[in-house]
Amino acid sequence: MSCTHLVVRSFFSEPHLFYGTLSHASIPSLFGGSNIPFLDKTYFQINGDKDATFVLYSSQELNDELAEWFSFASVDASEIPLEIYASRAKDNVFVVQSISTTDGGLDWEVLADYQMEYALIYAGIALLSFIAMLFFLVLGIMTKLPPKVRPKRKEQTPAQDGSLQAE
Repeated sequence: MSCTHLVVRSFFSEPHLFYGTLSHASIPSLFGGSNIPFLDKTYFQINGDKDATFVLYSSQELNDELAEWFSFASVDASEIPLEIYASRAKDNVFVVQSISTTDGGLDWEVLADYQMEYALIYAGIALLSFIAMLFFLVLGIMTKLPPKVRPKRKEQTPAQDGSLQAE
């Protein structure tokens, strides 16, 4: 769930507009290309500013669309001007809400739909996991409790007149 906290925080902060050219980009190799939501992401910096890192969360389909007009691995990527709307998620981390160049762009609606959909899916998984954990916790506690001891019933013996009486 920690992979979604930056996205959720970005929904509650106001976006800022940035202009610049790419100075550094990296794709985490552990999950790069896995097409697992929120684990496939691109970190990049613009204008040589090492104190501001942008995170682009996007699906493989969105990355393919992006690659048609801009590639982070391109030799001339540092010469292409970028316009970026991003929300601050941490002190120096911004989540990209839209990115564009003169040749194309990914707009807010497309990225927000992707981010919101998978944030809700992860929230649902977390909620179901929490409910299951509570269920098994209560079940575990119930099985560890000693069994209830019932008081012994007094035996009844028949009286001389045919009725039952307690001993």
